[in-house]
Amino acid sequence: MKLLVCVSFFVATLSFVTGDEPNLFDAFHRPKLNNSSESYKGVNNVSSSSAKHTTLDKAFLQRQDALLFTKVVGYPAVLLPGDGGNQLLAVLNRSEAAHIYCSKSADAFTLWLDLEELLPLAINCFTDNIRLIYDPKTKKSSSPDGVNITVPGFGGTESVEWIDPSHLPFGEYFVGLVNAMVERGYKRGVSIRGAPFDFRMAPNTENAYFSQLKTLIEETYTLNNQRKVVIITHSLGGLFGLYFLNHMEQSWKEKYVQAYAPIASPFAGAAKVMRLFASGDNLDEKVINPLVVRPAQRTYPSSAFLMPSDTYWSANEVLIITPKKNYTVSDFDEFFSDIQFETGKLLRNDTKDLVHDLVAPGVPVFHIHGKNMPTPERFIYDEIFQFPDDQPHVHYGAGDGTVNMRSLKSFLKWKNEQPQQVEEYEIDKGEHLSILQMPQLHQYLLQNVLIPH
Repeated sequence: MKLLVCVSFFVATLSFVTGDEPNLFDAFHRPKLNNSSESYKGVNNVSSSSAKHTTLDKAFLQRQDALLFTKVVGYPAVLLPGDGGNQLLAVLNRSEAAHIYCSKSADAFTLWLDLEELLPLAINCFTDNIRLIYDPKTKKSSSPDGVNITVPGFGGTESVEWIDPSHLPFGEYFVGLVNAMVERGYKRGVSIRGAPFDFRMAPNTENAYFSQLKTLIEETYTLNNQRKVVIITHSLGGLFGLYFLNHMEQSWKEKYVQAYAPIASPFAGAAKVMRLFASGDNLDEKVINPLVVRPAQRTYPSSAFLMPSDTYWSANEVLIITPKKNYTVSDFDEFFSDIQFETGKLLRNDTKDLVHDLVAPGVPVFHIHGKNMPTPERFIYDEIFQFPDDQPHVHYGAGDGTVNMRSLKSFLKWKNEQPQQVEEYEIDKGEHLSILQMPQLHQYLLQNVLIPH
């Protein structure tokens, strides 16, 4: 299973405080990087467009004073997950259910990852609860009325180590890396921090999250004897991390950020998102009907955000072949019309320029990604496997199994665009998700980024 776009319907957000989002963080929408530390004051009263965010427990931070390193083993780290990379909780208080067998009310329960939610019939309820509704007036998306989805554990590591709270093997995420760091003297919740986010969303509506992330980095810096922080990301988290760094002042980055270490980041998008929009994605699980999950998958701004970039795919390269028409990066509007999802045009328009130019982050970069994994790059429909409601034939190319190689390598242009170092480390057969458990990854990060000699 690949967690870049395959799992884009398994996403949620933090929702613990109330209040409308003020204009306090409008700096995130400015083309120039012109925000100061003062721009982020008042974070305790800020919520995002789709859900609400919790802030760090000040009492918790006080309790951690005794845990400050007496001997610093390395630079502390903040982990940003990718699609499906953290646990989700849900509370239901709906006036009506999508199906007679779906619950209208429920106390907090695990929505992701709980395999029971993906069983026949149950998955219909799951999909209806996790979908988003787009408001073209505000250009924001929200959950259906009566659905409250939250991400537990901001600032800790549990919810990004395991996406399954029962710790079954199929639910492991950052746990391999965290264990390797702990063995070298790191402490969970002190020198390793988690920063889960609403990855149904794209960065343009997540100002509250970015203010939280800024606070988390500053507090992690303080907790660790004023040691600068390494931002480690996976998949979609790499784009959120880049967007964040692009909107922070250079003086702040030089004080608080030691390095930016994205893992398997789709900097220029991924071709497989086209299949997700057209026919749905069943996570390579035959028991899941992709047409059942498609209505939810289509509604996420993050799905549109991850569409292939017209900078790295040319207008002559066909992404989808059908008997009547072929689609390239120049045909997205027509593509959305033909699959009868007009909202897709609006979502794409909202997100296409957020990191389109791949502005250099202004901090040392260490991108680790896999190679030599067959990766979807073109989808072929015919008279038997019809567009868009059947699953297409797939033509494969180079990449990590989920992200195309041209997207993984697009960051290399930063070598000529910033004075800070820009490094690439490739892992043979490093599949998009399983790379997180590979010792080569752990060793590289520890020796070259976290505890450099």
